[in-house]
Amino acid sequence: MKAAGKRVLAGFLIAAGAALLFFLAVPLAHPAGSVPPQVNGRTAVHLQGDAPIFAGAARVPIEIPVGAPLAGYAGFRSASSPATLHARALALRAGTAQVVLVSLETLLVPGELEAEVIRRAGLPSGSCLLLAATHTHSGPGGTWNSLAAELGGNGRYDPALRDSIAQSAADAIRLAVGALRLARFHAVSERWPGGPAVTRSGGPIEGRLTALQARDDLGVIGTLVVYGMHPTVVPRSSRNPSGDWPSAAAREIEHRTEATALILQGAGGDATWDRSGLAGDGPVLADALGSRVAEEAMNALAPTPALSGAPLRCEVRLVALPAASASERIPWPLRRGASNLLALFADPYAAVAHIGVAGLDLAGVPGEPVGALSRDGMQLVGLADGYLGYVEDPRRAAMGEGESARTYYGPGLASALGIEREDR
Repeated sequence: MKAAGKRVLAGFLIAAGAALLFFLAVPLAHPAGSVPPQVNGRTAVHLQGDAPIFAGAARVPIEIPVGAPLAGYAGFRSASSPATLHARALALRAGTAQVVLVSLETLLVPGELEAEVIRRAGLPSGSCLLLAATHTHSGPGGTWNSLAAELGGNGRYDPALRDSIAQSAADAIRLAVGALRLARFHAVSERWPGGPAVTRSGGPIEGRLTALQARDDLGVIGTLVVYGMHPTVVPRSSRNPSGDWPSAAAREIEHRTEATALILQGAGGDATWDRSGLAGDGPVLADALGSRVAEEAMNALAPTPALSGAPLRCEVRLVALPAASASERIPWPLRRGASNLLALFADPYAAVAHIGVAGLDLAGVPGEPVGALSRDGMQLVGLADGYLGYVEDPRRAAMGEGESARTYYGPGLASALGIEREDR
């Protein structure tokens, strides 16, 4: 190699080394200033309506073709057979106040998917919407145009499938709103100490089941159930699309009531399912667990009194997030570089929905909150209106415990989202 070429190569290596050292040592700039007026197609909302409250519900299929990307685990998987999962919506209206809750049988709901749902449903940006994933690890992926998300478990980006899922959700919203009728409500939120959810990282699980049912003289209009437990019953090796136990629970309730049933995740970031005493393959176990959740929800609702449901309340806040921060488990010489890597794709803002009806307080969390963040009087709903990774208890996150290895924003995320417990 000629001397000039060697000098060029040496200069390049020195520059590359300097850039690497800079990346490993200097924090990337974090967006500063006020929160923008719109996040993921959402604006801030505060509304309240008194009785009477009207309710409507709908279920719309999500068709998954052979070869479609599957989500749930790192790497790329694709469907070996066609399948049908569902988008479900429950609409509530009191006067001019309207609230819509949506359950999608997907791994997660990235912000860009929510914005597309809002656009296709024709909802104004100031609508009150809580759009949450059931978090099935065997459902359709490809909904996030992000290389990090693709590699991390959401599957290769597939705009056609993303649009199909968005259209199903939008159709469910429109049908639910179109089916509104005067309703009365039954509600319950209680600990389920003998439930199938168990800890996977040593922390306290939520173990709470919350259920809401809208009825009228013709029967059940719709049911909503919240329970935190990872839907990983169908094995990773499976290529058959499945809604896992939440889908089984919804089907069982729908069979009993002949009405739409939404299943949402609670504070289940650190909750897996109890494998003791179980036999059979993944789909059989998923059906068994789903039926068990459905049975508990129906039994818990049975003795509850009828309520008007009022007041119907909703608040949507747009919040600024802390700077991306790697887990304390990362060795400190590499932690700054890992944080900078996270900062390349971490969202700086989030939309957070809080809904009150029939004495229940439902707080949407755009990520996977752990059981230590749960509290009496408020039901956390995970995987709602975006995805920010895991939300660990601040003290455990600061010590690198629990699910902190899966966090993107460090100990300050729970506080930014308004769900940090003051008594811990």
